[in-house]
Amino acid sequence: MRHPLLAALALIVIFAACKKEDDNAPPSNGGGGGPDTTGTGGSGLITGWSPTSPYRDQEVTFIGGPFNTNPAQNSITAWGEPFDIISVSSTQIVAVPGPNMQTAVPGYNSVIITSGSAVDTIPYVYWRRPFDLLHFEDNVDDWVFGAPPRPGDSVVFNCISATFAGMSVSINGQNIPGPFAVDSAYYCTLGFRIPVSMGAGTDESETTTALLSATNADGRTDTLTIGWAPTPDMEIFDLQLLGGGSTFDLSDMNGGAQVLNFMVVGKYLHPNSPWVLSGPSPAGGTYGSASYPNEAFIVVNPISMQPGNYTLALTGMMESYSFSLVP
Repeated sequence: MRHPLLAALALIVIFAACKKEDDNAPPSNGGGGGPDTTGTGGSGLITGWSPTSPYRDQEVTFIGGPFNTNPAQNSITAWGEPFDIISVSSTQIVAVPGPNMQTAVPGYNSVIITSGSAVDTIPYVYWRRPFDLLHFEDNVDDWVFGAPPRPGDSVVFNCISATFAGMSVSINGQNIPGPFAVDSAYYCTLGFRIPVSMGAGTDESETTTALLSATNADGRTDTLTIGWAPTPDMEIFDLQLLGGGSTFDLSDMNGGAQVLNFMVVGKYLHPNSPWVLSGPSPAGGTYGSASYPNEAFIVVNPISMQPGNYTLALTGMMESYSFSLVP
């Protein structure tokens, strides 16, 4: 039987050996043999940092110390990428990540702070995803792929890390009311409909540029210059005569002060769109308004018209309506 004293001594030796292995100091920082104060983000040289979840291009204030107040005696790295030191005091270091940090994937990594001969490591700094408008993807309402965005259309943009909620968007400073369709991937899409109220003019071939601005829920904003067609895409679906009919008694109509009321049915009807009435008493006029409605009305008053066959046509469109006036 093993002697109890020898067994106890063996346990003490094993415990001491394990403790010595756990307490091994990290390698020297090469700073001239000074103390290595590697901590765990809440001890040692660094006691805190702000913001706690920064963007990769955002100034970060590291709090603790005492720090060497000579900026040249301080360095900060993450994934081997150096920070630019902005300022140093005995209790704070203000620094911004270098440009190579902008291309790193979102997540977390350790940050190593060296001040003089002292070193501390923050093992987990969680970085906010960058928000970036990349490029215009598609005009969903135009059959020509890549057609420029225009008022009234649904559009999709490629971006990085747009938020589900709290998103705001403007074009040339005019707010887009939403809703916004956003997916959650790192590379994602942002979709919305442009209000037709932003429209201008009647020439659909006119193109220019516009400034798209989007702001995430956390206040991060990015802008993108996009192609822009300011005039909504007008479509005509039908030309109707309210009440119907094709032959009308001119005497009865004039005796009852009746008129022919036509309705143009379409989408985003341009202001001052012309119509022409051909027949014994030709006439013309315009329909539509600056609000780009989907319906407009054309009134034909027969009070001074001659009997005969007539056709009301929308200039430049296929739609027309024929009728006859009899004495």
